[in-house]
Amino acid sequence: WIKNVYDTAEQCCKKQFQNNYDSCLITPQATLNPTKEPEELKNENEVGASSSWYQDHSVGFCVNDGKHSEKHISLDLVYSSAKACCDVFYKFNNDCESHSLDSGSSGKWFEGINPGNPWYKHPITNRCVNDGNHENHSIQTSQMYISEDSCCGAYYSDGNCLSESTNTAYEGKWYKVHDGCTTKSPVPDWITNVYDTAKQCCKKHFRNNYNSCLTTPQATTN
Repeated sequence: WIKNVYDTAEQCCKKQFQNNYDSCLITPQATLNPTKEPEELKNENEVGASSSWYQDHSVGFCVNDGKHSEKHISLDLVYSSAKACCDVFYKFNNDCESHSLDSGSSGKWFEGINPGNPWYKHPITNRCVNDGNHENHSIQTSQMYISEDSCCGAYYSDGNCLSESTNTAYEGKWYKVHDGCTTKSPVPDWITNVYDTAKQCCKKHFRNNYNSCLTTPQATTN
């Protein structure tokens, strides 16, 4: 009465037990096929319990909690390392890999622990920003996040948050942040004043601390 047969355990498990792929592979009757070519293995080599990295919108980085099957994550969206996952889903977030590898990271920002300014949902624009004005808006610690991705994941589910919170027209331009000037990409959408050089930006916004502005880590003289 068996009509559907497969050459390997991987093929059978992937077809019949996609939501419990890992469990299927470790059953006593299932064994890996050592003759498979590397290209055939693709992400099947990357879904083991110790190497199943996938995008988690709720925290804004990649996780490896072994729950990709129960969350119905497609196998082609599961990766063998945090870096591989971050390179695909969070290529503009330079901190993605470190946050992903931090077992204690929840995507939340804490004073004295996380550097820089927190990301939060702006009460007027309803966009995720890190303009350093969180205290002026009485933003609670529970509403602060370590990255734009984490903030967007907490408040939006339509996938438009990141595109609406950044401005690609200003890429490569200098602009004011809380403690200096930067060209960090992507440029937040609320930024309206941009400059061609760090000197122009520092002269405009930090006239009384011009030299200090130019020597901040994000600023270099042009």
